[in-house]
Amino acid sequence: MARARWTGPPLLAGLFVVLTVLDAISGAPVTRPDCQDGPSAPPNRVDTSERLQRLREVMADSRYNIDAYIVPMDDEHQSEYVSPHDARIGFISGFSGSAGLAIVTKDKAALWTDGRYFLQAEQEMDCNWELMRNGTEPKPPSEVQWLTSELSRGSSVGADPRLLAAKDWLYIDSQLRAEGMQMKLAYENLIDLIWTEGRPPLSDEPIVVHNLTYAGKTWESKVEEARDYMREEKVEVLLVSALDEVAWLFNLRGNDIPHTPVFKAYAVIDSDSVHLWVDPDKLTDEVRQHLRAPGCQIGDMCVTLHFYQEVLHNFGTYIRQKWKGKILLPDESTFIDSVSFSFYNQVPASRLVFVESPIVRMKGRKNEVEIAGMKAANKRDSVALCEFLAFMEEEIHAGKEWDEISAAEKLKEFRAEQTLFRGISFETISAFGSNGAVIHYAPSNATKLPIDTSSTYLLDSGGQYLDGTTDVTRTMHYGQPTEFQKEAYTRVLMGAIDLADLIVNNNTVDMQLSLTVRQPLFTAGLSYRHGSGHGIGSYLAVHEGPTLISTSRRAGHLLEVGQFFSDEPGYYHGRDFGIRLETILLVTEASTQYNFDGPYMKFEPVTLVPFERSMIIPELMSSRQLWWLNDYHKTVEQEVGAILKSQDKQQAYHWLTKRTAPIRRAEVAPSVDFSGHSAGGSTIASVCLILLSFVAIRVL
Repeated sequence: MARARWTGPPLLAGLFVVLTVLDAISGAPVTRPDCQDGPSAPPNRVDTSERLQRLREVMADSRYNIDAYIVPMDDEHQSEYVSPHDARIGFISGFSGSAGLAIVTKDKAALWTDGRYFLQAEQEMDCNWELMRNGTEPKPPSEVQWLTSELSRGSSVGADPRLLAAKDWLYIDSQLRAEGMQMKLAYENLIDLIWTEGRPPLSDEPIVVHNLTYAGKTWESKVEEARDYMREEKVEVLLVSALDEVAWLFNLRGNDIPHTPVFKAYAVIDSDSVHLWVDPDKLTDEVRQHLRAPGCQIGDMCVTLHFYQEVLHNFGTYIRQKWKGKILLPDESTFIDSVSFSFYNQVPASRLVFVESPIVRMKGRKNEVEIAGMKAANKRDSVALCEFLAFMEEEIHAGKEWDEISAAEKLKEFRAEQTLFRGISFETISAFGSNGAVIHYAPSNATKLPIDTSSTYLLDSGGQYLDGTTDVTRTMHYGQPTEFQKEAYTRVLMGAIDLADLIVNNNTVDMQLSLTVRQPLFTAGLSYRHGSGHGIGSYLAVHEGPTLISTSRRAGHLLEVGQFFSDEPGYYHGRDFGIRLETILLVTEASTQYNFDGPYMKFEPVTLVPFERSMIIPELMSSRQLWWLNDYHKTVEQEVGAILKSQDKQQAYHWLTKRTAPIRRAEVAPSVDFSGHSAGGSTIASVCLILLSFVAIRVL
């Protein structure tokens, strides 16, 4: 088997050779020359030596005979977050993040992930693993480049076609064939063969009906809307494979994935019938009646039920015997890879329509009932968070002992006091000091730090409520922040305000907002390795398409009235501290004096939690930004303060009034209407948006 080949600049070739020699001597991967296992390793590191050995033994078995095995992060539905039962990358590598792909050969193992998880992966993975840091310079080899450098001609690479997205499979296969290698279908998952002890079981909790009081639209009307799209595009069959799309389409919810109320199922809408593949043991009589499943006949508005395990067999049979027209398979979307290769491989090319599912945009545009519910849920959630922040500040100043885990648990107690609460919307990122620099840090007994007055406390959390999903981040400091911490915080806040204060027209795509939110950091030579915003579901996934504010996308999605998305810039300083601020915004209509290329849209904050006054440097901010901040805090005091006062929660109310008092400046205030925004945002933000618009138009 060939060693890695150097393809970089000649002057760095010597360094590569040195690292390669160190790799051979010490056992540390080339990409992690300082990696050390044993007593000096991070406490949350997982020993994978035995697991890798067992996997390699299976790979060498004559039944499989493969030279490399690909382990995707995805489950069968290409979900962003998977159930513990499906956390195969976590088992084989120790890495517990939500984005990555692992490859194991006969003598090496490598994992690719993005900037959110570099520090986390370094801590969790032992020295058996190379870490490929996507998005960095110099660029790491891609998965295919690494495979072709490690394997020789005639080699075979195996993967489970149910887990690997069709687009990824097709690309990898084409590149390997060019090098004289091949992909092998491995329907018998090799990780499942060795993960025989300690594997979490699948959830057996029943599916429940999501009441029309919260859904706002019947499942029948949603099916008809999908069929309208299908007729327009001349498509006979629509496969719905994403779990949040299935749940939304049928107004059903489940508990198969932690913190996300979805259930494992596939759906198909065709011209005269609707099908659902699901575990029948999860279906109550209420759910069956809701779907009109008993006695369902073709041509009726009802759902024909099938066993979940039979979906691939049934799908192939229907293609051959029942469906004669075009079949739409979902291509990749914002947070979901394309449908798995196992479906794609069954559809004749002449009948395939491979595009983003229409359900993505249908679901992203909230109806009036969902909008009202999201606003109400975020307001109640803001009350709970304000109570918690007031409580924590008093406790820390009194010298009480709190750590990252106990604080997260206490916050959940405050949320649980709110009506319609159904749990947290993701694992709380409760990160003090250096742990805040790990962008998607999850506290554990091995890594938790006490919370005190010495550094920043980053708290990214959310709740699931029957009427909405929330996601909010605030960063606090209970002592005296450094001047640099205050500058970094203020620049992050300035970017968040510039985004929230924009007015855009109906031709604006989400990616055009990226430079606006980053500009205050860019002017100081600072940045962050994650997106600046994402869509959010209504009692569904905390990350929802189509909206994604990111510089990494070639093309974006149009912003539309009724969408909710997060506004969340940040900054992470080495292994010292982290800052992130996140507020959920609603896209609404804007009233403008003129209407050239309109209509126009503005963004309304629905998260109502004050920012950390001790970390704000007013002199850095423009007059426009300060007026936005003061008006936002005024709204917070009016909306949340009224609830706290009515509930006689004096401590939290007193804390809130101090945090929302105006920050005074001498400049004359422009005309401001927070609920409707001013006629123009900050000059820098507007110029940046215009410049990026030209770039985006050229890309699109």
